[in-house]
Amino acid sequence: MPGYANWKQLFDEELFQMREEGYDLRDLPSYGDDRSFLLPFPGCEQPENDTDVWQKAYEQLASRLSGPLRADYPYTEPNGWEEILASAAPMPELEPLPDDEYVGRLRGAVYGRFAAVILGKPLEMGLRDKDVRAYLEGADAWPLDDFVPAQSPGSGKSARKDCIASTRGNIHYAQSDDDIHYTLLALLLAEKYGLDFKPEHVGRNWLDNIPYHWCWCASRQAYYHMINQVPVRQIPTLLNPWRECIDGQIRTDLWGYIAPGDPVKAALGAYRDCSFSLVKNGIYGGMFTAGCIAAALTANPTVDRILDGGLAIVPQTSRLAEMVRLVRGWYRETPDRQTVCDRIMAAWGHLPFAATINNMAIVVLAILDGGMDYSKTITSAVCCGLDTDCNAGTAGSIIGAAVGIDGVDERWYGCLNDTAKTAVASVGEIKISEIVRRIGRVKEKLKSYDC
Repeated sequence: MPGYANWKQLFDEELFQMREEGYDLRDLPSYGDDRSFLLPFPGCEQPENDTDVWQKAYEQLASRLSGPLRADYPYTEPNGWEEILASAAPMPELEPLPDDEYVGRLRGAVYGRFAAVILGKPLEMGLRDKDVRAYLEGADAWPLDDFVPAQSPGSGKSARKDCIASTRGNIHYAQSDDDIHYTLLALLLAEKYGLDFKPEHVGRNWLDNIPYHWCWCASRQAYYHMINQVPVRQIPTLLNPWRECIDGQIRTDLWGYIAPGDPVKAALGAYRDCSFSLVKNGIYGGMFTAGCIAAALTANPTVDRILDGGLAIVPQTSRLAEMVRLVRGWYRETPDRQTVCDRIMAAWGHLPFAATINNMAIVVLAILDGGMDYSKTITSAVCCGLDTDCNAGTAGSIIGAAVGIDGVDERWYGCLNDTAKTAVASVGEIKISEIVRRIGRVKEKLKSYDC
């Protein structure tokens, strides 16, 4: 099997992804159960066996990645650093964070991220908002104001069996989770290279520190390619229809933590990290997250300045920037979470569970709905469904950075007992306070770094 999926899955997902990116595939019909859709792919009409057919079809489809986009495609989405910044929105005015406030804000961001990941983790089952509500109502836990119960008698459902340690009454530490691992992996990268790392350093860092099965989507495929010694420049697109997935959004918080008040500096780390395995909106999702955190780590942050800080380092002509503008406009028009969540699902509900645009839309909505209230922000993110631990973790990290540890109710992080258990080889079990200390040390080391 070619990595994360078989050839038929690769073909199906590549066809969807290329259409989302605007490639000109108008000669390819939608297909059903017969093989007529394979007619544009010479040699695939008569199957030798299914594996050969789908491999040939995928290879011929993927060869079009070097071809043009549709003339009527309304987005321009560069992959180069300079081109991305040149097409971004203006930077908002950001007041520098006083040095004596940084540690408290950083603690809010890190503890806030870890607690929010644990909040969303038991419901990371591909649920939509209505499914989440049904589960919580069946557990007598609606509206959500505490961790998720392990059982929902009223709905006849249970939370994920591997997440009991992240359910109400059972939490004694932050359980291993890829969202937490990525923060630690970025910390290890920054400790070793600062911001002067290359794509191959990102991959080598993964190989040295996490097992293959702790990666998903584009990250797992990139890991597979590194093992097979694929040239690094090929990794973002080779056998990788997940190249615009949520991976970037969940692995770039560290770059915002070490660049308070400087979204461009934060975005540089995020760009170098994400471009190893992602393209376009996969990269922008990571840059937007880092930029929002950097903007949150300022004096007197507001929701608008935070989101504007994220938009100031992604292309205005991208699908991600359009999404942020739309969600903000919808919430201004009708400041009601459910109404806007319904509009998000209508606009982007066709995207895969772990895509960037739909999940980042939930993060933006949660930040708007929370209005600088940490508890309301993270519960809003979970109640909107999809990738619940990722979205709550990102929203909690951003707002935790804005309000600091004093703005994060201790009921969310006290039960973690200052402990994270991880599968990161050179970290293992670690005190969360030690993570904060190490991030602060990297931030000081890179204080004068010139982008």
